[in-house]
Amino acid sequence: MPPLDLHVALFGASGAGKTVLLAAFYRAQTQPSFQEEHAYKIQAVNKAQGNQLLGRFYRLEEGRFPDGSTRFDAYEFDFFPRDLAEAAVRIHWYDYPGRWWEDEPVDADEREAVRQGMLKLGMSQVGILLADGAKYRNEGTGYIRWLFEHFADECDRLRRTSAAAGDEVSFPREWILALTKADLFPPDYKASDFEREVCRDADHQFAKLCAVLRAESAFGHRFMLLSSVAAPADAQVDPGTSLGVRTLAPAILVSTIEGAVREAQAARKEKSAGETFFQGLRDLVQFVDSLDDFLPKRYQIVSKILRFVSIKDFATTRLDRLKKTRESAIRRGDAFTAVLTAMAAALRNDEGARAYHQNQ
Repeated sequence: MPPLDLHVALFGASGAGKTVLLAAFYRAQTQPSFQEEHAYKIQAVNKAQGNQLLGRFYRLEEGRFPDGSTRFDAYEFDFFPRDLAEAAVRIHWYDYPGRWWEDEPVDADEREAVRQGMLKLGMSQVGILLADGAKYRNEGTGYIRWLFEHFADECDRLRRTSAAAGDEVSFPREWILALTKADLFPPDYKASDFEREVCRDADHQFAKLCAVLRAESAFGHRFMLLSSVAAPADAQVDPGTSLGVRTLAPAILVSTIEGAVREAQAARKEKSAGETFFQGLRDLVQFVDSLDDFLPKRYQIVSKILRFVSIKDFATTRLDRLKKTRESAIRRGDAFTAVLTAMAAALRNDEGARAYHQNQ
């Protein structure tokens, strides 16, 4: 069975930590300790890219931080259950350079690269906007307000210029707001603290960005902390303290599922006004064979998930029960259930509880 395809678009201004994040994300999940604890492993589809990411991380361990990327890059990562050879999930990672949101294209080649990169947004189920933790610590509320205003203005500009060129840009509908360089904050600082501060201090800018992205239902209720992406210049990076990078793929998975269900619920003609998200998901199970007929293409995955994994795995199942389900799936050779329940469990452990927060 082909793996479940998840597409994620990563955005952030120059210096926010995108380039280092990708190396930390890959390295942390190739560690034997990660595979032992979480019962799945990651592998780059393009081996040369995998080696490049590892090399970048090894240099980080020596305190050699790379220059930020100036071009659009696409990566693919497969997720395998421990002891099984079948990939269950594939994440397509689209890395958008910060300078695209700050400067005009330098020539026709870069203008075409921007065009092609923007068109790939139409396939992305989830967008991740990075807030620079160092700037947020130093500048406070003003930085977050600027980030939202600036990103909203640039998204609006790109949509208009693309439309003038005959292209339609479709931004992701599901979003995660991630604070990078979280190792600069106190050890007890949590994603829920970040959420409270942002909603308290930048609600008007939030509303503007939601309107531009046309994501009023999904932007601004998922928050993450990501560390080990910019330690002080004289410090070494410890892969064991990469807060959030092990939680990132599970957060992308859950965001995609929620987006698919939201789209499916919107397409249904009959639903109760007070229907909760998971009640709606339960009701959709009976339509599993026909969901793909009315879901947007980027979300034609929810039926596959519902065929293999109980909704309780994403809603109420205790962590110990999830781990038992995961191990049972591995013994049966059920790669899909094994990886999805392992990812659900990763959101329930101590790191997941600190690094990831949903407020609605």
